Amino acid sequence: MMKVYEELKFENPDGGAWKQGWRVTYPEGKWNSDNLLHVFVLPHSHTDPGWVKKYMDYYTQQTKPILDNVLNFLSADPRRRFIYAELSFFSLWWESLSESRKQQARKVLRNGQLEIATGGWVMNDEANTHYAAMVDQLIEGNQYIHAVSGFAPRSGWAIDPFGHTPTMAYLLNRSGVKGMLVQRVHYAIKKHLARSQNLEFMWRQLWDKDGSSDTLCHVMPFYSYDVPHTCGPDPKICCQFDFARMSPGRYNCPWRVPPQAITEGNVADRAAMLIDQYKKKASLYRSNALFIPLGDDFRYDQAEECERQFNNYQKIFDYLDKNPQLGVKAQFGTLSEYFDKIHELSGSEPGSRPREYPVLTGDFFTYADKNDHYWSGYFTSRPFQKQMDRNIETNLRSAEIAFSLAAVYQRKHRLSGFPEDQLMRLLVEARRNLGLFQHHDGITGTAKDFVVVDYGERSERGITLSSLCYIYKVREGDNSQFFVLYIFT
Repeated sequence: MMKVYEELKFENPDGGAWKQGWRVTYPEGKWNSDNLLHVFVLPHSHTDPGWVKKYMDYYTQQTKPILDNVLNFLSADPRRRFIYAELSFFSLWWESLSESRKQQARKVLRNGQLEIATGGWVMNDEANTHYAAMVDQLIEGNQYIHAVSGFAPRSGWAIDPFGHTPTMAYLLNRSGVKGMLVQRVHYAIKKHLARSQNLEFMWRQLWDKDGSSDTLCHVMPFYSYDVPHTCGPDPKICCQFDFARMSPGRYNCPWRVPPQAITEGNVADRAAMLIDQYKKKASLYRSNALFIPLGDDFRYDQAEECERQFNNYQKIFDYLDKNPQLGVKAQFGTLSEYFDKIHELSGSEPGSRPREYPVLTGDFFTYADKNDHYWSGYFTSRPFQKQMDRNIETNLRSAEIAFSLAAVYQRKHRLSGFPEDQLMRLLVEARRNLGLFQHHDGITGTAKDFVVVDYGERSERGITLSSLCYIYKVREGDNSQFFVLYIFT
């Protein structure tokens, strides 16, 4: 990437429908019944654990209904899929479920309908976070989802952090993730990579000489992760396939051409319009597998939206199945299923380099989404909170070390009276509060003022849980001694 940054002029000519790109075309007949384009459409909902609402307000008002709806609609049809990433919300939801609903959730996780991506407590910022805090929140989330369901994430999902670091790719690689997706990359870099079909690559660490750190990475090519900017280069057309914007509804299309419900009478024309966008987008990549996200912030919180999206897309998929001459095989599919298809078509194994895929080193900072709108202010905004974050990390780690030493000592000498379970619960709560602040609207300082206050109160709670501790010397029996760590709240 250093070479790219040196050579690229970072110009921004008007590309037409794809404002930051160009008029995309593809050879007629490139995809046909003998050379199918395999399209994986993946519903998703980006749920910030704090931004313009507080963490708990987001959960009760929007996130809990989203997860309830997802479980209901996935359970109703095994062809449906969904991806989710924020374990901080998922844990609250899981604890609210009855045992029968938990079994239902385990089933959709086990059969691959619901994919938990990354496995972090949050979708963490990648610029301000210390790597130790990144690791901690990954551990907290991964351990939680594995403990309650046995699930282990295979793919990384980072659609909203404001720029991306190879450190995150390395941590994901070492946690067992085989492929990852990123979105917020400078628009000129996206265009540069798209021109040479290099939007998918093996992301390698600068110090890596043998490729042992390589992680397959997919860069989303367009402006945003919402539906108008994910099906293809023309947002006016893609918006017509965001069926949550059908009238009547809460959303509309800014281009003033609303979606139409799919019927037997219009499915041929609507499918032709959609797969034209799919084929144009596919021409920016090397594989005959194509990934299409279907969602936005806090989507699928109403059953009506779920029904509209799942049912209308399934009608299009069924039509394409009956007409293989159109050259497209489309289905709902998870990110891991998409990466598996890339490897299948390439003849490679998951975790290895697909045939003819490039290798890239470096980072994706500083991010700009349009013109000269560089997202760099958050590197230094709200410095008090950033400093407090580091202090909490220090205090928490000190408390964890002291706790571990005390626990080992009392086990070695078979002593009683050490409140290990109680203290562990306090440390876990402190870790989760710290993990929550690693969110890309937390430590960055990009949340509303009252949300920042809420983060601060939770962080202060973390300090209380982890730093107000001291060690007592206790005598028992024949002058034996042991140390007990107490944490006061």
